[in-house]
Amino acid sequence: MILIAAGIIVPACSGQSLLDQVSFESGQLGGGLHLVGVSVFSGYSTSAYPQAGYLLPSSTLNSLGGDGTYGASFSVGWQKHGQNGDFSALYSGTYGGQIRYSNLDGYNQALSVSAAYKLGPKWTFTLTGSGSDTTLAQYLYQPSPQNVLTQVPANFDDLAAAAGAGQYTNTEVAALLTGSPIVQSPGRSLLMADRVLSYTAQANLAYQATARLQIHFAGFAAAGQSLLSSQDNLVPVNYIMPRTIGANAGVGFSYAVSPLTQLGVDVEEMRTVNHFENVYTTTTTAFVGRKIGQSWFLNVHGGGTYNIVTQQSFGSPVGRQIIGGGSLGFRTGMNTFVGSYDRTGADGYGVAVGTITTTSGSWSWRQPGSRWGLFASFGEVQTRNAGFMSLSGWEGSGGINMALNPHTFLTAQYVYMNNTGTYLGTYASMAIQSVRLSLGWAPQTVQR
Repeated sequence: MILIAAGIIVPACSGQSLLDQVSFESGQLGGGLHLVGVSVFSGYSTSAYPQAGYLLPSSTLNSLGGDGTYGASFSVGWQKHGQNGDFSALYSGTYGGQIRYSNLDGYNQALSVSAAYKLGPKWTFTLTGSGSDTTLAQYLYQPSPQNVLTQVPANFDDLAAAAGAGQYTNTEVAALLTGSPIVQSPGRSLLMADRVLSYTAQANLAYQATARLQIHFAGFAAAGQSLLSSQDNLVPVNYIMPRTIGANAGVGFSYAVSPLTQLGVDVEEMRTVNHFENVYTTTTTAFVGRKIGQSWFLNVHGGGTYNIVTQQSFGSPVGRQIIGGGSLGFRTGMNTFVGSYDRTGADGYGVAVGTITTTSGSWSWRQPGSRWGLFASFGEVQTRNAGFMSLSGWEGSGGINMALNPHTFLTAQYVYMNNTGTYLGTYASMAIQSVRLSLGWAPQTVQR
């Protein structure tokens, strides 16, 4: 989900609207390049500059007051599905403006790509990547990966596989639902500046040894950096962490004990590089996934991490610790829910090594044949034992959408966010409320 300021939960891919992502990942476009959707929006926020990631004094932030917001967005996508592989790409652009502080206006853009290919009867290769160049003020209404997942009309088996319980029914669905999202870290906003560039890439090679046993090799890299812009004259620039890099590689296996139960082990090596530290982290985890009937699924994992610090300029992260977590979800005729808890020893973007806990959940409701739908989400991220910072942030949101016709949707949404943090001994906190009304249109009928 979205971790903001001293820890917001963050979007699947910044700048890509929920309607566009649901439409695209439903796989309804066919081959070739297509317009996925366009939308306009307007709203109000109690803070003109909600992304206070550089921990400025609360008085400085609150003195800005509230502001009205407006904007427009579009998305174009390309999909190709073949017998031996599938490829998809989605590009989105959003212009966001503010009524009082027009110098915070900005254009945001995001690109995500995914590919899955069968290299032989037993080998499958997948490659995903994503990137965003966006202003901090546009994060508040970006959907989380779980939020998109609960509203995509995938079948139960594919929904469970996306949450770590079971396997996908085919490579086409896997390519659409396992794209490399921009999943934000607790200290993401510490990158400073009004604009931030984030990017990720992930590769996975899987070998189906038997009908039940699969061995996989994976690599992941993510990074972020601040970008100066003219908007920075509103609030003083105070670079704390201008660039971060995180990378890992690993190997693991999964074994289907039965059609409903899977278990496995993963081992990975990660490197974290930022302004304050250079750390190598070794992680070993074991997991078990279980589908309960045709409505519920469960995944539980646990293990440990060990850190080797080669450079640390302030404080010291914890050396060894227990990690683990799990996910739980269900899908009925009208309701879909996915929730998860995760305790890790390092941030994927290279922001910090420590104790990082993430709790999130998303729910959606729509009665078959009804024009109305409801959705809600929650997320909290905390970073502790990093040596130079302690961050905590949570966000809750809810909304209602209505289909005006098969191609047009009206959405009203409310968001509340609260963040606190201590960075190099400096404490700051902030809370914000915001409402938005959006009108979206898609050329293809959206199945929801």
